[in-house]
Amino acid sequence: MGLLLAGAVYAAPAAADEPKPGANCPPGAIDCDVYADGKKPPKPDKPGDNGKPGGGGGGEGGSPKCIARDGSGGTFEVPCYDEESGWFDASSSCYWRLLEPPPAANDPVWDGHAPGDGAVYNGQCPGQPLMGGLRWFQNPPPGYGGGPNLEALAQEAVTKMRLLGADIGIAPKQGGTGTVGVPVWVWNGPSPQTTGPTSASATALGVTVTATATVRDVVWNFGNGTTVSCPFPGTPYSPSFGLTPPRPASGQCGIAGYSRVGEYAVTATTTWAVHWVGGGQQGDLTTTRSAQAAVRIGELQVVGQ
Repeated sequence: MGLLLAGAVYAAPAAADEPKPGANCPPGAIDCDVYADGKKPPKPDKPGDNGKPGGGGGGEGGSPKCIARDGSGGTFEVPCYDEESGWFDASSSCYWRLLEPPPAANDPVWDGHAPGDGAVYNGQCPGQPLMGGLRWFQNPPPGYGGGPNLEALAQEAVTKMRLLGADIGIAPKQGGTGTVGVPVWVWNGPSPQTTGPTSASATALGVTVTATATVRDVVWNFGNGTTVSCPFPGTPYSPSFGLTPPRPASGQCGIAGYSRVGEYAVTATTTWAVHWVGGGQQGDLTTTRSAQAAVRIGELQVVGQ
């Protein structure tokens, strides 16, 4: 009689790539105030200076962009500052420039307020030209004098989430050697940092951006030229499945088996979809994290009596 010696998959999880913390958000911080460019910004110019950007060195990365709305609900990018129009306010989707000299004290635009109590600004709305015009503000309009870079704040919020790659689960049982032709199952262990959703906020110059991250997909590379994008997060293997290959339609993930003996690196690449809101704007970005496990595959052997 012959004796069948079967093996089990050995998976040695490697450390996932963890994002580095931002310069103003130390590791482990639950909440903190950050600056969009990592540097303390200059104080906004006084209204008497017409809100123009001051001299001195500018930051790297080019001029920031803002999002304007048109009358049909569409959006488009505009500079956050325009030499002729002034500073852009995302909440009104208009540029505002301090009116100099100010209107006469009896001008209706003061809306019953005395000169010196607030100020009058001229608005120009690139997507809705019939809006705008002269308007009194108790305080400068939002964004006036240079607000924070909201996309950079969203990135800071992502850093605070400490997003990770997959917490790889794998079968057959870990700790041994898998067998050629035996199905391999993989899945992602659940946690806020590996499966989400998870949220974090970042604040600068009184503006808070909140970002929420959810996993869009996980792509598994089995190290043998096979790449699979499976339903997230995958189904943990159960002995009741036997040697049945994983069925993606049922939320399962894996391959029918390896065809050759050897050691393979299984890499899981998680794509996180991030939606952020704040400062009268919103946007989306994606970021990826990877994790890896080692798998050893041997042959099915028959030992004679």
